Amino acid sequence: MKIGKILILIDLGEETPSLLRYGFQLAQTLKANVWLQHIYYIPPDLVGEVFIPSEALKKYEKKVFREYKKLKKGTLSEIAEPHFIVSHGDLVEKANQLIDQENIDLVVVGNQGGGLSTNILGSNTLKLIHHAHCQVLSVPKQAEFKPFMRMAFATDWQDTSATLLQRIKDFVQLFNAHLDIIHVSEKHERREVSIEVTGMADLSHTFYYHWAKDVEEGLQQHVAEYQNDLIVLIPHHHDFFDRLFRRSVTRQMVFHSHVPLLTLHESFVSQG
Repeated sequence: MKIGKILILIDLGEETPSLLRYGFQLAQTLKANVWLQHIYYIPPDLVGEVFIPSEALKKYEKKVFREYKKLKKGTLSEIAEPHFIVSHGDLVEKANQLIDQENIDLVVVGNQGGGLSTNILGSNTLKLIHHAHCQVLSVPKQAEFKPFMRMAFATDWQDTSATLLQRIKDFVQLFNAHLDIIHVSEKHERREVSIEVTGMADLSHTFYYHWAKDVEEGLQQHVAEYQNDLIVLIPHHHDFFDRLFRRSVTRQMVFHSHVPLLTLHESFVSQG
């Protein structure tokens, strides 16, 4: 798997420069081309039956391009000119249109929202994780990019396809990294999985088993102990992912983690 095209979603808030530095350093490491997309929308509760004139939208977009020019003088001054797109509408819908149109391989998104328009990223990070047509890398606030050396893949081995495992393996090999394969369970039982089945035989990896009532806590403990620099998850529609990504646990992990989160899911594999 080659990652040749990266899409960075930006809200032009105060965290945008650090997200861009992270995204462009990642792109340079992977020798990938970069697209930047700013998606704005008018919240339905503010719109009501009021007609929004096209002049107002154009005025806002001009403001966006002015802010973008400021970024180019600083963060982007020493970087090859990226593709810059401004879109009006639903975040996931507009992002997926560009992903499909340009065959984007990876979306890079920040963990927190705010900026010129309200709540563009923030909680919508979760929508991207579930519905983006490619893999999503969620980057913590003010993170500095360093090539990944030790990744953590958490799984319960339920309905995990060989194709998805191959995608994970390919991503690990892009960085020549070590992979911790972590089976986290609330039940004190060990499920043996052979390296032949996982396809990881020729990959630097280690199996770990964690038993914890709080699955998210077990994963966080592992990451803290082994200093993993990337967490990899597959957002299945089953209990394991629900235990990680429900209640406030989801927001605690996505919004407050100091470790980037890479998510892949079956639907985009079937499209790829």
